[in-house]
Amino acid sequence: MSPDPFSTVALHVTYRPDLSQLTGRWLRSVNEDELHAGYQALRMAARHYRCAYWLIDSRRRTNRSLNGPEWVVTRFLPQVQRELGMPLSVSFLVLPEYLKSLPPSLLSAPPGSPLQFGRFLNEGDADAWLAAQQSGG
Repeated sequence: MSPDPFSTVALHVTYRPDLSQLTGRWLRSVNEDELHAGYQALRMAARHYRCAYWLIDSRRRTNRSLNGPEWVVTRFLPQVQRELGMPLSVSFLVLPEYLKSLPPSLLSAPPGSPLQFGRFLNEGDADAWLAAQQSGG
C-alpha cells in the first residue's frame, strides 16, 4: 500500500476506507519535533478522512521519552477527539519492555470516555480491539 499524502519522513500514514481505519507506522526513533510533526500529520489525515479509528505502530521507536505518551493521551488525542466531534479510538502497537515501563494511567482510557485507547503487543489484538470499538463493543 502506498503512503498517504499525509506521511512524513518518520511516519508512514495510510487510510483504509474498507476498514474506516487510519494507520500510522513510525519508521524509526524520533526527536520531539518529529514526534509532534508525525502526530499533527495523523490529525490532518483524520480530519480529511473523518476517521476516528486509528492504529499507531510505534514498535520501531526504540528511543523513547516517557513525556511523549503522556502528551499524546492527555493533550493531543483529546484535542483531536473534540475537533472530530465524535468518539476517537486509538490502538497503539508497542514493544513488551516499553509496555512494562508505562504507568497504568497510560495503558488505556477510562470506560465511557469519548477517547478510547489501548496498547497492544501484536497487530491482531490491536485490530480486533479497533473492530470491537467500531461495532460498539
